[in-house]
Amino acid sequence: MKPPGPYLRGNVLPTVVVVSVLLLTALLGLVMLWEQESLLYAHSLRLRQARADVESAYALYRLHPGLEALTALEGCLLYDSLPRSRVFMQAEPWGLYEAVRVLTADSLLRVCRLFGAKPDAGNTFFYADKRSAVTLAGQTVLQGALRMPQNGLVYGRVGSDFYRGPQIARTAILRSDAEVSQPDPETVRRIGSLLAAAQDAPAMLPDSLFRSFMPDSAAVFSLGNAEIGDCSLRGRIVLYGDELRIDSTCSMEHLLVVARKITVGSGARIAAQLFARDTVLVEARAVLEYPSGIYAGMYAEIGDRTSVNGYAIVRDTVVRKKVSANYRQSRTARLRGLLWIDGVAQVQGIVSGRVILRQAAYFSPQGYYKDLLYDFTLLENPVTAQPLWLPAVRRKEAACVR
Repeated sequence: MKPPGPYLRGNVLPTVVVVSVLLLTALLGLVMLWEQESLLYAHSLRLRQARADVESAYALYRLHPGLEALTALEGCLLYDSLPRSRVFMQAEPWGLYEAVRVLTADSLLRVCRLFGAKPDAGNTFFYADKRSAVTLAGQTVLQGALRMPQNGLVYGRVGSDFYRGPQIARTAILRSDAEVSQPDPETVRRIGSLLAAAQDAPAMLPDSLFRSFMPDSAAVFSLGNAEIGDCSLRGRIVLYGDELRIDSTCSMEHLLVVARKITVGSGARIAAQLFARDTVLVEARAVLEYPSGIYAGMYAEIGDRTSVNGYAIVRDTVVRKKVSANYRQSRTARLRGLLWIDGVAQVQGIVSGRVILRQAAYFSPQGYYKDLLYDFTLLENPVTAQPLWLPAVRRKEAACVR
């Protein structure tokens, strides 16, 4: 006989257990989702703060690049109340720019950027005072503050092509010095060491190579006499050679190329700094993407419909009796950044930035016109970072690299 009281069927208890397990599992899943969401939110906040710390470090470096506390080995604490705001900064030369690396204290972010000098947009033109006036002819336009010789400028002609540009205000003309603005001595020494570096035996260049700026050392290749083509080269790479030609099938990003003579082939599109002991030739329709540049010890030429974004520097220290061009720029070429020529320059086309010349000339089949600018346009440019060739107080970011 059954004892008195309520009774449950035997299959009810397993159902209750299963439902309870499902409820507990769902509750546990909700708790895990909440915890994961909290972790993601905390990570997002930390990442946002780390990015702000990196930008603050770069902002301080732009204003005070010589501040030793920024590059101290123990790091730089940006905010006294935030211990995790400590960053580690390292700056080293890369060609005529600086590679500046920033690492957060917890290694959450590693960033590297190339820096140049902050441009003085209004100070656009300097012509060394050799006690002769500068002659303007053709469609010539000069903007900004113009530092001219004591005798100023005159409007002239080449053949029957008279000056057709706008009248230049007298307030825009300032007095120049007898010599061109001199480069930073430490930079001159470093570039001289780069050009004089001993080369190893020629090596085979890989078809594709990427070398990070953080924290790898530079990959160095000696090529001898070579044509560089059908390859992709990116990052912290230095190419040495005697006579090098860069073909249009070659892709380059942020390289240094050092040789006696360098030729950028027609239609090539690269981002590189070219340093030649003698000559740099940039053929028609070639593009040197920002930030790039050319440095030549004797002669440089920028061909038709070419574009150089960064700088062009020719430093010819040899005294010659016969007048010959150290720099030629086609009337359809464009240069953005700094043009610094310690020699004789035939400048045509467009320069957007700053021009510093020891002497200008225009060479024609009948002879040459001394101290003359013909079909030349000079524009102010506050955007493009200039190379660290001249002494500079402030920096400007040129590119973010990996």
